[in-house]
Amino acid sequence: MVLSRSAAVLVAAVTGCLAKTPAGFEPASNTDLIVEFSSIAALNGAVLPKEVTATQPRVGTTTRLTGTSYAVIMIDLDIPTNTSSTNTLLHWMQTGLTPATSPTMLNTTRGQNMVFLLQNTTQTSPAAPYIGPGPPARTPLSHRYTQILVDTSAVTKQATSALETAAETRLGFDAMTVLMQAGLAAKVVAGNSFNVTNPGPAQNTNGGGFTNSTTGSSGGKGATGTGSVSSPSASSTFVTGAGSVTGPSSGFVLALLGAGAVFLGL
Repeated sequence: MVLSRSAAVLVAAVTGCLAKTPAGFEPASNTDLIVEFSSIAALNGAVLPKEVTATQPRVGTTTRLTGTSYAVIMIDLDIPTNTSSTNTLLHWMQTGLTPATSPTMLNTTRGQNMVFLLQNTTQTSPAAPYIGPGPPARTPLSHRYTQILVDTSAVTKQATSALETAAETRLGFDAMTVLMQAGLAAKVVAGNSFNVTNPGPAQNTNGGGFTNSTTGSSGGKGATGTGSVSSPSASSTFVTGAGSVTGPSSGFVLALLGAGAVFLGL
């Protein structure tokens, strides 16, 4: 079943109350996606050095998932533009992942975790190869890199094609729209976010908003390019702010759930 955008937004709002994805991001998740870079935990807003995140992380969940196929998507929510708005950039999309049958002990900066890693046992080529974070010396200096895990167990060829086509345009990547087009808006099973910060100072410059090896306009199957974008246009990123996530009161959660029930009854 493909959700309407209004219904999908409501589901994201309700689950986002305790979100592991940033406040305002859609589709949200309140289930931890464990993300680890060489024994360094990148969990729930942790700030990491750029060098640590240069190569793709290991990802997994603390409870074994029951599906047969998953996709991980990573997006920078804070690409600077020449307006007051920010843009988005797809940093990674890997399909064909399967959960390990037994957990692995990860020794991270946040202690030990037993994690069921997501593995690419079929050597599926990434829809968008991993690009390490590289926030430029422009406002905002600190960027939120958000990861979502999507259950693609019953995905159709049309849905797979929709994901691969969307991954060809990295700049302005709209996760909710892409997943709705693929019929996967309700299939986000876990999420996470970490920050990488440019030490600054911020420069008053025009032009591109990121410093990594892609043009951002295309290249889902490759990760080489000019390294900058000229005057990217602003787009809706479904992000309300760059602040930290705070837990809402129980009264707010109950009110929101009640509003959701009324909305879905319309």
